[in-house]
Amino acid sequence: MDVYIFGAGASAAEGAPTTAQFLARARDYLGMTGDPRTAGVWRFLTTVFEVEALDQIPPVDEIISLVDWCLHTDQGLGPAYPPRALSEVRRDLEYLLCQTLDAAVDRRPHGSDSPHARFAQGLVSRPAGEYALLSLNYDTMLDDALLAAGLQPDYALDDRVAAPLLLKLHGSLNWAHCPACDRIEVAREQVAHLLPRVAGLACSRCGNPHLLGVIISPTWLKRYTLPPLVRVFDQALGAIRRARRIVFAGYSLPPADVAIHQVIRRGLLTRIHQERPVVEVINHRPSDEVVERFTRLFGKGVRFDFSGFRGQL
Repeated sequence: MDVYIFGAGASAAEGAPTTAQFLARARDYLGMTGDPRTAGVWRFLTTVFEVEALDQIPPVDEIISLVDWCLHTDQGLGPAYPPRALSEVRRDLEYLLCQTLDAAVDRRPHGSDSPHARFAQGLVSRPAGEYALLSLNYDTMLDDALLAAGLQPDYALDDRVAAPLLLKLHGSLNWAHCPACDRIEVAREQVAHLLPRVAGLACSRCGNPHLLGVIISPTWLKRYTLPPLVRVFDQALGAIRRARRIVFAGYSLPPADVAIHQVIRRGLLTRIHQERPVVEVINHRPSDEVVERFTRLFGKGVRFDFSGFRGQL
C-alpha cells in the first residue's frame, strides 16, 4: 500500500496560507474591522503583544498555544484578558482560522491542471485499496479534487470503512460534530466558520441542530478526544502498518505534532512487512532542517524532492 500524507505545503501550492503567512493573509482576506469577531482578535493581538505591525507578532500556532496554556492553568494575560475573556478569544482565533481558509479555497485556481486535480486524476486508474490518504489540512482542496475525479472518499468516521480512504487527522472545514451523540456530519460546503448555527444542518442521528466545528487547531496542546477522530487515527495506524511506500507532500513533521509522530512510529514498529517502507518527501524548498528531521525518523534512505507539490504520485 502507498500512504500519502498531506501537510500545509500541499495546500499552499494552490494558494492556502502557511502558518507563517496566516495572520497577514487573514488581514488581506477579511480586513481588520468589518467582522466583530475578527476585530476582537486583532485587538487582542495588538494589546497583548503591544505592537501594531503583524510582522512583529508571533505565528498563529504560538499565539493559540499561549492562549491554551493560560486556559489550562486558569491564568489571564494582563488586566484586559482574564480567563473568561481568553475563552472567547480562543473561539474567535479558531473562527479566524476557518474564515481565512474558506476564503483561500474560494480564491484557488479551478480546473484540471491544479496540483490536487492532477494527483486525483492519477489515482483514478488505481485500485482504491492500494493507497490511503492522510491529511493534516482542514481545507477541502483534496476532497474536492477526488470528487471531481469521480472518487468518493471515505473519511472513516464510523465503523463501516470503504475505499479510497481520506483520513483527516486534524478535522475538516466541512465536518460538523454533534456533542449530544458524537456523530460527525459531512456537509457539502465548508461550514466550520458558520457553526454552531447553520440553517438546515442538524445531526442525522439525534436531530440536534446545535453542531460544532471539528478543527484541531495549530497548538502545542492538541487534544484528540472525539471518538470519531479516534477511529480516524486507528485507520491511519493500520495504513502505516501496511505501507510499502510513504509519501509526505508538503508536510515537514513539525515537533509540535507529537500525535502524528507517535502514530507513524507505532505503525512502523508493528508493520506487517519485514522490509521498511520507502519514504519520499516533497517540499517546496531545500531545507537542512527538514532533511535532518526525516533522516532521524526514517534513516538515510529518504528520497527528497524539493520541487514542490505538483500532483506527483
